[in-house]
Amino acid sequence: MIRLQKDTAKDLIGLHGWMGVALGLLLYVVILTGTLAVFEQELATWANPLPEPVPTAFPKGIGPVLNDIYQRNDPAYGDEVFVFPAADGRLRALFHTHIESDEGHGVEKGVLALIDPTTLTVVDEREGEVEALFHESSSTVLTDFLVDLHVRLLLPGQWGLLLTGILGFAMLAAAVTGFVIHRHLFKDMFTLRKRGDSVLTARDAHVVAGTWNLPFAFMLAFTGAFFSFGGAIGLPAIAYVAFGGDVDTVTEEVLTPPIPTDESPAPLYDLEAIFDDARQRTGLELTGLQILHWGRADASVQMSMQTAEGKLLPDHLLYQGATGEFLGVKPSLGQEPSLGGDLAGLMSPLHFGNFAGLLSKIVWFAFGFASAYVTLSGLRLWTARRRDAPGWAWLEKLTGWVGYGLPAGLALTAAIFLTAGTELSLVFFAAAGLLALPAFWLESDRYSSLNRYLLAVLLLLLPLVRWLSGGPLGWSTLPGVLAVDLVFLLAGCGCLLSIRRKPVTPETLRLAESV
Repeated sequence: MIRLQKDTAKDLIGLHGWMGVALGLLLYVVILTGTLAVFEQELATWANPLPEPVPTAFPKGIGPVLNDIYQRNDPAYGDEVFVFPAADGRLRALFHTHIESDEGHGVEKGVLALIDPTTLTVVDEREGEVEALFHESSSTVLTDFLVDLHVRLLLPGQWGLLLTGILGFAMLAAAVTGFVIHRHLFKDMFTLRKRGDSVLTARDAHVVAGTWNLPFAFMLAFTGAFFSFGGAIGLPAIAYVAFGGDVDTVTEEVLTPPIPTDESPAPLYDLEAIFDDARQRTGLELTGLQILHWGRADASVQMSMQTAEGKLLPDHLLYQGATGEFLGVKPSLGQEPSLGGDLAGLMSPLHFGNFAGLLSKIVWFAFGFASAYVTLSGLRLWTARRRDAPGWAWLEKLTGWVGYGLPAGLALTAAIFLTAGTELSLVFFAAAGLLALPAFWLESDRYSSLNRYLLAVLLLLLPLVRWLSGGPLGWSTLPGVLAVDLVFLLAGCGCLLSIRRKPVTPETLRLAESV
């Protein structure tokens, strides 16, 4: 054991605590934004709705629209084509190929088209590098920002994925250690004392929520770390070990359909006929489309179908592109069905909670909200107990700023987006800076209460802002949009009611822990 002077040991313990709170706050950001992103489709539709609901992602007649886009652009862009619905229901069609940049790096260049499925018209079409296209042409700017904050914490390149992967492992460790240290696990699941000091109730609520949420927290952390590290570390590691570092070869071996190479020119078969055949075979609608080598004899058409009732994973139907011949059902990962492919495929529905429609989303949102609550309430109880120690009063304010300022900043960002549609990153950071200013002259409890008041007011104003900015009002046409309005109003009222609780102080916390 290293012997340290008393003051040095005290400083290191303080630094250890600060770093733990900082890591916890970052984890809270990832959890809260991920919880909101469960309803990505509903929020995107709320922010930018179509004139009427879309009955199916790929309506009849979409085939000729895609063919027209291919015909009027560089044929090389037909090398890889991906068509998928955006979160708001509009279709994105990406035609692209891989080229070498002037600096000698491989880049993806192509055309991104945005299609209105209700009118089958191309409302936006841009050409350029793929990464820039998705930033320049998007009908889901608000939810794209939310997802980017959740996945990358707005950090560039792979750094954001690495950080969120580390936070996923931190949450995984917290779930495992939380299970181990619970000496009275089943008792804690049902102990919620409603009478007496509000701090005692808050402490019990933290323990109850954390106990019930342990299995979900473990699953969420594991699947989240899988997604973060899978692309940032896992795929390059496999390429380095088995393919000499060639990531493109790994992707081709794992994902490309097993069709012999034939670069001779050949027109693509009638897409509408292929779509109709897929619908007849499965009795389901399309949810995604991939076309490789459009205009060549070895072209392939692969479609993702809706998930059949009673199943967690959708089917992927493969067709020969030049002849329209049905080649079979292709696994989502690899060329042959495998346990590893099925397990990898399960990561998505288990992480996003979209396997049973709205019902599973509501359940996942509830558990995600519980995870965010457990993280924030634990940090507040931890910092409040050490408020009198040097530096910890500001750390408690930082907890209040992130805990309540983050959702308030997101609500303010949404309101400004609805009225001005400006760059969201700048708006979000400006809002966060403004919310931090009162911390310099208010005590911790008053500062947290102020942030909660602001959050409540912003949530209550969001439906009004949407209406004033030209949003629809009719319940019969877009019930989902007005349902989101109602959720915001209820959440705002809930925030106002929560402010009535007594503040947490070191004295009341010590008294609660002695009970």
